[in-house]
Amino acid sequence: MLVFSAALLLLAPGCSRKTGEAPGPTDASSAPSESTKTGASKGELGTEVDSGAGGTARAAQEACVDAWLQKNGLDTYGNPEGSMYTGGTPLFDERTGESTDRLEFIFKNKPEVRQACSGDASAD
Repeated sequence: MLVFSAALLLLAPGCSRKTGEAPGPTDASSAPSESTKTGASKGELGTEVDSGAGGTARAAQEACVDAWLQKNGLDTYGNPEGSMYTGGTPLFDERTGESTDRLEFIFKNKPEVRQACSGDASAD
């Protein structure tokens, strides 16, 4: 009787998992990364640049835009600080499944940022 009880206790915790199931949604090891889902790493959003001088120009422009937004009390998308977004970002349209480049989104809604940061990235 004692041997049977001990065997039952050892098997009880292992019975909760069904052996024929595929990995559930908690298995993120095979999930595609954000850049693979949106295509941002492949330059599909229109304003992505290859590398070299173009990449540094993009980085300088982003730095200028971020500084301008911070100086004007706006969040990273050009909206009032503390704005909340469905899905966490205004850059993804859930209806169409399309993503918008952050700088293009800001320039569309705040044309003065494009003017302030065009050409020389250090312009305020």
